[in-house]
Amino acid sequence: MRTASGVQALPRPAAGTLWLSASGAERMRTPLGGIVEVGGRPLRLAGIVVEEPDRPLNGVELGPRVILPLAEVEAGGLLGPGARASWRVAVAGAPAAIAQWVKAREADRSPGARVETGDDLSPQLRAALDRAQRFLSVSLVLTAALAAVAIGMAARQHAERHRQVAATLRALGAGQRGIVGLYVGQLLILGGIAILLALAAAGVLQHLAGGWIARELGTTLPTATAWPLLKGALVGLWILATFALPPLLALRRVSALAVLRSDLRTPSPPALALFALAMVGLLALFWQAAGNAQAAGILLGGLLATTLVLGIAGWALAALVARAGRGGSGIVRYALLNLSRRRRLTIAQVVALGTSLMALLLLLLVRTDVWEQWQATVRGDAPNRFVINVQPDQRTSFDAVLRQLSLSPAGFSPLIRARYIGPSAQQRGRPAPQGRGERLADREFNLSTADALPAGNTLKAGAFWNPRSARGEFSVETKFAEQLRWRLGDTIAFDVAGQRIEGRITSLRDVRWESFTPNFFVLASPDLARDLPATYITAVKVPVGDTRLASALAQAVPNANVIDIDAITGEIRRIGDQAAMVIQVVFWFAFLSGCLVFVAAVAATRRERITELGVLRTLGASSAQLRNAQLVEFGAIGAIAGGIAAVAAAGIGTLFAQRVLDLPPTWSGTTLATGALVGTAAAMLAGWLSMRRHLHATVRETLGAAG
Repeated sequence: MRTASGVQALPRPAAGTLWLSASGAERMRTPLGGIVEVGGRPLRLAGIVVEEPDRPLNGVELGPRVILPLAEVEAGGLLGPGARASWRVAVAGAPAAIAQWVKAREADRSPGARVETGDDLSPQLRAALDRAQRFLSVSLVLTAALAAVAIGMAARQHAERHRQVAATLRALGAGQRGIVGLYVGQLLILGGIAILLALAAAGVLQHLAGGWIARELGTTLPTATAWPLLKGALVGLWILATFALPPLLALRRVSALAVLRSDLRTPSPPALALFALAMVGLLALFWQAAGNAQAAGILLGGLLATTLVLGIAGWALAALVARAGRGGSGIVRYALLNLSRRRRLTIAQVVALGTSLMALLLLLLVRTDVWEQWQATVRGDAPNRFVINVQPDQRTSFDAVLRQLSLSPAGFSPLIRARYIGPSAQQRGRPAPQGRGERLADREFNLSTADALPAGNTLKAGAFWNPRSARGEFSVETKFAEQLRWRLGDTIAFDVAGQRIEGRITSLRDVRWESFTPNFFVLASPDLARDLPATYITAVKVPVGDTRLASALAQAVPNANVIDIDAITGEIRRIGDQAAMVIQVVFWFAFLSGCLVFVAAVAATRRERITELGVLRTLGASSAQLRNAQLVEFGAIGAIAGGIAAVAAAGIGTLFAQRVLDLPPTWSGTTLATGALVGTAAAMLAGWLSMRRHLHATVRETLGAAG
């Protein structure tokens, strides 16, 4: 509440005063402390409402919104005979208690009473919240996937280092079960300690990050529960079982001769089964995060396809540089031949670096391009006024007003009030609608018609009608149909002012509600809507603070109502800004996970590289030559991984925007090119940092470190 003393939280206006919404005060041009007459009683404007807890549920204004004490309402005679008034009760509490209360009220409510929950937000706000939740969920899953890759590479390196130990144990008579029990036991002990430490760190980080976010958002976050920590522990166990365990299981197949030679490394059946379990687990996590199987398949399929392409590229890189390296000379030839000699490790490093970079680029791409484009649309181009109750014979006058004010309408659609009259879900042999679906089936809502698929609508199933040949057809918004248990091909009927209309659902649509153009859950074919009573609705964009539209329509089209939707657009912008802030925190956690992958990928060949450095130093190589060799080798790996990661991020990001976030695809070539270059530079930097200490060491120190 903005008062003369500043912004403060107040429970109710004092006697003799009232509050106005910001748009109401602007339209009435009343300053703080000014007098507003309500029912013939002069009341002082003591505050301008900045935010209301339940405002998003009813975020439109037909006129200036006034909040005043109930005693002033009664004293002004506003509740006399013939007055139209409704009563609202706002309830807050624990989610389980609220759900139980809502269920009890819905089962025993008086005629005309309505129970509103978060599900009854405007479609625009619901879409914004769903989009923010999906992006955050997918971001967390990608972060977990990056951590899994890092853990898998670390486990593989550990297994490589202990291969000869396992061979020695086999030579001394140890059985396969004993070797597996030894390393699996170590994994359980170390993994259990790591999970406990991670949970403690997560609790501390949640407290710190949550406190910072709460301060930045100016709100209080819900108290953290134990369930997220339990889910985190379960995900940690799944990562250990599916990514860290397979390399260790391979040690049981090491023969005693491995002390003298390298065994052929082939995946064992248990390792393949665990790999399948890892893919199923990733699919389940993506499914839960994205909200549907199609989006989960796109994300996991894109990840696997990128991994396959990276593997092929790593193999091709090793093969090509082997041929090119034979014709070269000096340190470049040595660096290129290293990629060929360690072909298996080269492929692993290209895959690991490329996968982690692709995930980071995907998050960055959606965060900086897709998300900001959506926010810019809501901020700049979206209409901020709906005009309703325009009669068909008033269209000419209405158009004249818009031309006079240099305003362009965003569509002009008939609005038909209708009530669904059946058949019910039970009559179709389906479960009855629950929650919002049950409430929607029990109230009037708006129908419309159109000759073509409206802008911002996407056909999901069926076919949209031909206006000349359509007979008795309906097109329904996808989620609305799901809530009411309607399916493609169903016959449905409505009552419109005592007139029954009936038709078949021939198409299902997805709607971009944030376009703030006239959109409807149900469209009827023109033949059904032709003789129905209707008014018209449109949307326009007016400058902030401009009240000329309402004033002009009051003269030319007095029955038209101008609905200010700045409250809704402002709420969507606020949701987007808040989500962007949380996404920023998630991105940095993902970035740290990507860094772990880089470190693990570089460490995979660290011992071999140290040994080679010792040999080369013995042969007289200088520190500069050794450094350049490392930079060339890691630069080649980083360039291949970064280029493929950028292309993959562009493709997956496009599908991600369309299928998961319901946004038009957009991506910046600059973002992708920068990401690829940064990935190349990061690979070179990681390689140099891992070997920096040994580049200047003596031969004895280098060989000692290798041992």
